[in-house]
Amino acid sequence: MGMEEDKREGNGASQHQKENPPPEGRTLTTADDDDLTPSEMSPWQLPWKAITITFVLLILIAGAVHVVGLASNRIVRLSTASIRKHGEAPGEFRPMGGVLTGVQPGGKTAQQMTASKNLHEGKNLAPTAQIKVDSSGYKISEGFVLIPAGPFWMGSEDSFANFDEKPIHKVYLPPYLIEKHLVTNKEYKDFVDNAHYIPPGNWKNGQYLPDRGDYPVTFVSMDNAKDYAQFRRARLCTEEEWEKAARGDDKRMWPWGNTWDPRRANANYTVGDTSPVNRYPMGASPYGVLDMAGNVFEWTSSKYRPYPGNTANKARFYSYKVDATGALHPVKGKSYFVLRGGSWKSDQYSARVSARNPTWAFYASDFFGFRLCMDARR
Repeated sequence: MGMEEDKREGNGASQHQKENPPPEGRTLTTADDDDLTPSEMSPWQLPWKAITITFVLLILIAGAVHVVGLASNRIVRLSTASIRKHGEAPGEFRPMGGVLTGVQPGGKTAQQMTASKNLHEGKNLAPTAQIKVDSSGYKISEGFVLIPAGPFWMGSEDSFANFDEKPIHKVYLPPYLIEKHLVTNKEYKDFVDNAHYIPPGNWKNGQYLPDRGDYPVTFVSMDNAKDYAQFRRARLCTEEEWEKAARGDDKRMWPWGNTWDPRRANANYTVGDTSPVNRYPMGASPYGVLDMAGNVFEWTSSKYRPYPGNTANKARFYSYKVDATGALHPVKGKSYFVLRGGSWKSDQYSARVSARNPTWAFYASDFFGFRLCMDARR
């Protein structure tokens, strides 16, 4: 009975609306009657909903395409702008992986194609001008070069300098010896075998990978490097010794000069791994020392401290530990130690001769290595 009554009531309401149409100027809506069919509704009501939604979607898609295009153009423009010489005004960013090329973006002229080919083949390179050193009377160990006594400029205040590189200042050093090459896997293997020392973590069964004997040893902590130095009757270089050997007696930015050139160093992921220690002879320093830009960061024996006259907040030189929440807490009585030179992963600014990289002495990585120094003796 209830359902039949509902039907009759519904039919009665519909008949009532047909007999009593709405006032002139007013259109029936679904609120007035749920039984209206689409053909009885305004012809504009349904199509404009779909048209409006479609139009909005098209605007969003066009906007996304436009943003992607702007981003792509910006990357090209900023990469080009990042190629500049020492002393020029800084650009808008410090790119990770920006490289110097002989071809402008989009260019395909014969001259540009030749420049690109020369870049790939490493042609048209002039060796770094060498400082003449009188080593007569000194005992020079095999694989080492003499760095003469005298002052040099340490640090930087150019547009790329970090807070911890300032101020630039003169430092006097007595004569010393430094290894021309980074310590290799082959050399470190001799130490592991003869001193019964634990091998680096990336070696398998106590062996480095085949054909990697002349690559720099990695996955060594500062303590590992010190133990090796003692085995060789040498020591780790100080920051000052490392920087003087890398830049000579002027204020250059990289070992070869003030213009970045990816043909002279293994950086910016251009190789994607370490490289043999004799791979970049044209990237030698003014004293003939190799790989002082890129390949691997090099341990020094120096604690991370501000330079004389540095005005940065001293807390920036503290050592910190990270708790489970990610918060940093200073560690009293402990210091970071400094690595130098950049690595195969570093951009060209991190590979500058004045750049400093502080970390814990017990850290080891696939881009940490080292070389040795000795006191000069007659």
